[in-house]
Amino acid sequence: MDHRRRFTLPTALADAAGITAGPVVVLRGERAGELLVATTAAALARVRAAVAATTAAHGVHASLRAALTDGLGRAAPGPAAGAPVDLPAEGRIVCDTVPLLALLDGDPAAEALVPLLSRFIITDAAENEVFMVLLAAGLAAADSIGGQLDGHEQVIDTLAALGLRTAGLDTEWAPVRTREFALRTVDPGLTDAERATIALAAHLGVPALLGRPVGELPAAAGGVTVLDYRDLTSAPAADVPAVAASA
Repeated sequence: MDHRRRFTLPTALADAAGITAGPVVVLRGERAGELLVATTAAALARVRAAVAATTAAHGVHASLRAALTDGLGRAAPGPAAGAPVDLPAEGRIVCDTVPLLALLDGDPAAEALVPLLSRFIITDAAENEVFMVLLAAGLAAADSIGGQLDGHEQVIDTLAALGLRTAGLDTEWAPVRTREFALRTVDPGLTDAERATIALAAHLGVPALLGRPVGELPAAAGGVTVLDYRDLTSAPAADVPAVAASA
């Protein structure tokens, strides 16, 4: 593995194992100290299958998004605006809870988010909400058996391996919270996670990605670009590690 986070395998070994060169991520394996090298698609498929199996086994909610609405009481999103939009080719994106849950649910409309994961930042409020949703869907507070998905850790580990980051507000706490307060006073219809997402995006000067159509926002939003993930039309490639074959 070199300084660019690229794995290099002998060509003969790659051919014999059926490994195609391309982006990979490193995940925890099923046993202590074991690491799993997987493609982005395989890592996402693995955690999606585990989440789906867990929710099906508990039989309480049909999906993670259902757990958010009928389990935690967040209002169900209305129909998408139907106006395709493009994201900037680079730069960070502050993501709300719902797009991440749609990605884990395997929502076809969320496939455009896969190559964007390494650009995503979530707020502590959104991270807490994801955790609560996983609990509502039947997962435990922590994985108890190696890599088996019976808690939230494999989900969070996989998203982190794919590039998701939680915002560190050590030096930006006050201005972001000030924007959140302004949004609370003028638009009580936003959830805590949505307010935090919009406030951080406005502070950083980057787009905010939500899971519902949002009309004209109040001036307190600071002119931030707010998008519904269902309206995205393009997704520039993410910067993730890669595996290469060599003779």
